[in-house]
Amino acid sequence: MGKFNQQPVIDYKAVKEVVKCYNTLDYGPKLRQLLLMIYPGNNFSKCCKLELHQKLNDLILLSYEGEQVLKYELFKEFHNKNVVAAYEIKVKSSRVDFLTINGFTTSFEIKSNLDNLDKLAKQSVDYLSAFEFNNLVIHERHLKKCIDMIPANFGIITVDKDQHSFYRKPRLNQHLNPSVQLSLLTKKELFQSFGTFAQEDILISNNTDTINDLFKLALKERYRSRWEFIVEHSNDILPIDIQFFFNKNIKPAHIYS
Repeated sequence: MGKFNQQPVIDYKAVKEVVKCYNTLDYGPKLRQLLLMIYPGNNFSKCCKLELHQKLNDLILLSYEGEQVLKYELFKEFHNKNVVAAYEIKVKSSRVDFLTINGFTTSFEIKSNLDNLDKLAKQSVDYLSAFEFNNLVIHERHLKKCIDMIPANFGIITVDKDQHSFYRKPRLNQHLNPSVQLSLLTKKELFQSFGTFAQEDILISNNTDTINDLFKLALKERYRSRWEFIVEHSNDILPIDIQFFFNKNIKPAHIYS
């Protein structure tokens, strides 16, 4: 009787440890060490650096349900659209996972299968102070619990493996806080947008709509080149490294070769 082709049994605890230890800047020996945590019987000595990165990338996409995978899914959703987008924007004491800016600011907070909801109520209030549309991207297991934790105008997108669906669409936020928006801009951005970096003077001289419009333009200019870089090089960037290249804008060949 012929042998069946069997897929190796994956140790998912080991995968979590691999993700925790992985760094896009790792060299060959470290990458081989990480792969051996999952495939101890394999020989990766003949694999080049790019092949090692690819094997780790494939492993994580297949076997990991953390935010790195969902951040790439958001990139895929928007990289062909007329937006500027960004990862990890600080808002008060929170940090939103993904933001798009076109005619509106739209935030996306991720709560993967591996996350808890301990900070969600506080995060959602912070995002309402700065952005016009807000979304929660959650694993299906969080749905019932999160509904009572977030404002009613938040959109909810449920994800499970490779599928996602809108539980509800976001509604326009009517409670923007101009003071919070100004606090997210640098002194240089404030001066370029308003002619002064004195926030009290800006609040006196401008209405909420004007501040919001100039806030969006400032964020769009801040993140435009970084977003356009990863869009331009998307064919050469591995999914789990997308945020690294957004932050660093290093040509992928310099990292993977």
